[in-house]
Amino acid sequence: MVDPKSFGTVGVFLGGRSRERRISLRSGRAVYQALKAAGVDVVRIDTANGFRSQLARKPLDAAFIALHGAGGEDGTIQKFFTQKKIPYVGSNSRASALAFHKGRAKRLFRRSGILTAPYAILTRQNWRRIIRKWTPPYVIKPLQEGSSFGIFFIEGRENPAKRIVAALKQYPRLLIEKKIEGREFTVGILGSRALPVIELRPNRRFYDYKAKYTKGLTRYLVPAPIPRTLAHRLQTMALRVHRRLGMRDLSRVDFKVDPAGRPYVLETNSIPGFTELSLLPKAARQAGIDFTELCIRLLRMARQRALKRN
Repeated sequence: MVDPKSFGTVGVFLGGRSRERRISLRSGRAVYQALKAAGVDVVRIDTANGFRSQLARKPLDAAFIALHGAGGEDGTIQKFFTQKKIPYVGSNSRASALAFHKGRAKRLFRRSGILTAPYAILTRQNWRRIIRKWTPPYVIKPLQEGSSFGIFFIEGRENPAKRIVAALKQYPRLLIEKKIEGREFTVGILGSRALPVIELRPNRRFYDYKAKYTKGLTRYLVPAPIPRTLAHRLQTMALRVHRRLGMRDLSRVDFKVDPAGRPYVLETNSIPGFTELSLLPKAARQAGIDFTELCIRLLRMARQRALKRN
């Protein structure tokens, strides 16, 4: 067992200014409480409150990033920690930015032979030309956003123009993607290991913000009630995605499996949630790793990287 004091002072970075601030505060609070209960010298740092000056007053030995969305998952804070030589949990700046940009990630999947839904990039200049070639159902989503913010579906014969124009006023570029009908699954990665597969069964139209963060709106089946061959295939694909993106420590890969049994990668999360409803902790618990041990293991990975560099 690792001595909790051996980690030194650990900062849990949370909050921030993205649309996912509220969820980040919940994730960060859970991580902070678990590490503190384990005896780690830990502080909470909200990046919306001038965290650089806080670091100048109280240097850190390691950072646990619980920032979701822009500022946390896009590689920004990872670049800062690298420059300051502060060990941190999770993927480096390059891998984080790649996973966060849905268009670039899907381009990599396609080049790598990883099955993902057909897609295109919409801009204010090209969307009318591109949309004429698409037949519903399809989904439109921001290129760089999390927690299902900004997502909408075009299912039938309705004219999508009004919704697309409104979305392009908020986001300069959008992803249009064929809607894959079927069951939804997710696979968490911890270190070099794929965790048990979880099936998501939301009580809403899709696994949106409310379904993700409101207790009782989604059924989580872990392990997923699927054949071993499919579970193994999803885990193998998730590990491949994790490695091709250059990720480390942790991630979560989301899938849709169509009625023919073909798994399509939807997207990858470099900083999965750590709330009481979050999927990575659920999968880890199924694998015999409780929440506190999960946080400790992730810190240990960051510390081991730092020791190798020295």
